Amino acid sequence: MIQTMIQTMFQTMLTTVFAVALSLSAPVDPPAPAATPAAAPAAKPAAPRTPAPTATELAPLAFMAGHWVTELPNGMVSEELWMPARGKSMLGSFRQTRPDGTPAFFEFTQLVVGANGEVLLRQVHVHSNFETDPRRKDPMTLRLSSAKDNVAVFVPVDDAAKANAGDLASVTYSLNDADTLAMRIESKPVKQGEDDGALTKAVAKPVVIDMKLKRAK
Repeated sequence: MIQTMIQTMFQTMLTTVFAVALSLSAPVDPPAPAATPAAAPAAKPAAPRTPAPTATELAPLAFMAGHWVTELPNGMVSEELWMPARGKSMLGSFRQTRPDGTPAFFEFTQLVVGANGEVLLRQVHVHSNFETDPRRKDPMTLRLSSAKDNVAVFVPVDDAAKANAGDLASVTYSLNDADTLAMRIESKPVKQGEDDGALTKAVAKPVVIDMKLKRAK
């Protein structure tokens, strides 16, 4: 009887231990992942911006773009640099250097297409120390008179107070060949002394300055 009871208890214990072992060895499902917040929709990339096209009014002046240099007989070096047209403007700069390397003066020039389609040239002149010439505090303003076949002529605007051009009559740029830019500066007729062999008399005629610049290498 006792033996039977012991066998029964032993059997019950084995069954319980076996059930526990089975439960411990059974695979356990991993916990469900925590819910993640919904991702915000990706921002749409900005559309590429298209640069403004170059104004057609400046197309005839494309020949001026470049770095141009000339050495004068007195050893002075003149340089003119024109950036290519972009949109409605071109930008130019001029530097003259003395034989010893010190700067003589600078000029900064812009070409801008106005609201009425007229091309204006505005220029400021500064001394070597970058101070404005008291006689030329306001910009000189010219307008494009004609532009064709790599020749461009600028003349003072009609309003003399806005032109600030003094006796200047015209400035002409022309491309002689691929590597030579010519510049002609012409004044209005001004009185000059002329020797006729006997007497010196005053005559009125324009002063003309011609300059040829080579493309910098």
